[in-house]
Amino acid sequence: MPQYEADNDKLAASSGPPEPVSADAHLAQTSGDPVVHDLADRASLGLPSHNPGDLASHNPGDLASHNPGDLASTDLAADALRFLGRVFPAVVVPASLFVVALAEQPVITGLLCVAFLGLNFGASLLAARRAHFARVAEGLRFLGFTVVLLALPSFAGVAAPSWLLGLAVACTAPISLPDRVPAFGGVLLMAVATAGGLALAGVPGLTIAGIVAALLVCGTLMTAIVGHLDRGGAALRSTLGRLEREISERQRIEQQLRDTRDELELRVEERTIALTKINRRLEKEVRDRRGAETHALEANRIKSAFLANMSHELRTPLNAIIGYCEILLEDAPKTGDAALDLQKIRNSADHLLTIISDVLDLSKIEAGKMDINVEEFPVSEVVDSVMTAVSPQAEKNHNIFKLRCPRELGTIKTDRTKLHQILSNLLSNACKFTQAGRVELTVMLTFADSRRWFEFSVVDTGIGIASETIERLFAPFTQADSSTTRKYGGTGLGLAISRHYARMLGGDIHVHSSPGAGSTFTLKLPVEAVDPRSAGLLLVSHF
Repeated sequence: MPQYEADNDKLAASSGPPEPVSADAHLAQTSGDPVVHDLADRASLGLPSHNPGDLASHNPGDLASHNPGDLASTDLAADALRFLGRVFPAVVVPASLFVVALAEQPVITGLLCVAFLGLNFGASLLAARRAHFARVAEGLRFLGFTVVLLALPSFAGVAAPSWLLGLAVACTAPISLPDRVPAFGGVLLMAVATAGGLALAGVPGLTIAGIVAALLVCGTLMTAIVGHLDRGGAALRSTLGRLEREISERQRIEQQLRDTRDELELRVEERTIALTKINRRLEKEVRDRRGAETHALEANRIKSAFLANMSHELRTPLNAIIGYCEILLEDAPKTGDAALDLQKIRNSADHLLTIISDVLDLSKIEAGKMDINVEEFPVSEVVDSVMTAVSPQAEKNHNIFKLRCPRELGTIKTDRTKLHQILSNLLSNACKFTQAGRVELTVMLTFADSRRWFEFSVVDTGIGIASETIERLFAPFTQADSSTTRKYGGTGLGLAISRHYARMLGGDIHVHSSPGAGSTFTLKLPVEAVDPRSAGLLLVSHF
C-alpha cells in the first residue's frame, strides 16, 4: 500500500505544471504508443474517452472556459455511480448471503439485505437518468443504508456478521462521494449506524469498538486512495485539455498560414498581371518614342541638308554680287552718289553672306558634320587679325578699342579658323552694343586642373544683359529681348555657334553682366586642344 501511494504521488507531481511543449512535440508524442493506450488509461481511471480525430472539432474558447475542478467533480461523480452499479452488487451480494446464512431470522434478514441492494440500485438508476439528482440520490442511498444497518443486527443476531454490509458501504463511500469531507462523513455515518445496530442487538462494547475502528480505518484509507486518484485524474484531465487547446491553436494558426499564403499568392498574381500590363505599355511607349525620335532625326537631317544646299546656292550668286561691287568701286569716283550706293550694296551683301555662313555652320553642327582642323600657331597672329578686322566697327560706333596681353603670348594648338570666328563674334557683339564706350580684349595664360589655358576676355561698357536672359543668349536665333533685335539687328546665331565651337575645342564661354554696366565674355581654351574624334566622340550640337 505505501508503494501504491508513492506511485500516486509521483503521478500527481508529474502531472503538475508541465514544461512548455511545442505543437510539433505534442504531435510527435501523441502519434506513438501513449495515444494507443489513451482509451484504456482513461477507462481504468474513470475518465471519459476521446477520439483523437475529434480534437479538431473542439473550440479553443470552449476548452479554455472549462474548469479542471468542475471536470473532475462532474465526471468522477458520474463514473463513480456507474462503477458502483457494477462493483457494489458483486461485493455486497456474497456478504448478504453469508449474513443470511448465519442469521437467527433469515427471512427478515434476507428482506433487509434485498432492501439494501434495492436502495443501491434505485439510487444508481436515478443518478444515471437525472445527472443533476446525483447528490440527492446519494443522500437517499446513505439514509436508507443507515436505517438498514440500524435494524439488521437485531434480526440477524449476534453471530451473523451484519457489520460486513456497513464495511462495504464505508469502503465505497469515498468512490460515491468524490469530495474528501463528504466521503469521510459517509464513512463516519456508516460507522455510527453499524455501531448503533450492533448495540441494539446486544453486542458487547469491545466488539463494537473493534468493528467501528475497522470501518473507520478502511474508510479513511479508501478516502486517501481515492483522493490521490482524484488529484491524478484531475491533473491528467487538465494536461489533456491543455494539449487539446494547443492542438486546436496550432490548427487555427496553420489555417491562418494557409489563408495568408493563398492571399499572398493571389496578390503576387495580381501584381504580376499589373506589372506585365505596365511593361507592355512601357515597351509600346518606348517603341513609339523611338519611332518619333527616328522621324525627328530624319526630319532634322533633311532640314540641315536643305539649309546647307540652299546656303550654298545663295552664297554663289552673292559672291558674284560682292565681286562686281568691288570692281565698280575701284572704277567709280571716290565721291558721289554712285560710290555711296555701291558701298551700301557691298555692306548689305557682306551682311547677308555672314548670315548665310552662320546658317550653313548651324546646319553642319546640328547634322554632326562640323569638322575641326587642329594646328599649332602663335596666338598673336589670330589676335592681331581679329583686332584689325573689328576695328572699323569699333570706330563706327565711336568706341575705344584696346588690347591687353603679354608681349610674348606663345603658341596654341587648336583650330585657327574657329578661334578667329569666336573672337570675331564676341568683339563684334561688344562693338555693336556699345555706343561711345570702351571695348577691351584681354589675353592671359592660366593654370588649372594640371593644364595650361588661354583666357580671352572681351569687356565692354555697353547696354549690359539682365541675369534672367543670360541663359537664353546661347540658344539659336535668340537675343536678350525683341527690342534688341529691332534696334541692333542680328540673327542670334553668333553666340550659339561660338559656344559650340569652344566646347568642340575643349573649352567654354562664360558671361558676367548687368544692365547698364556692360558685359564680360570669357573664352577659355586649353593650350593643346585634342580632336574629339580621336577619342571616339561624336561632334553633335549642344543646343
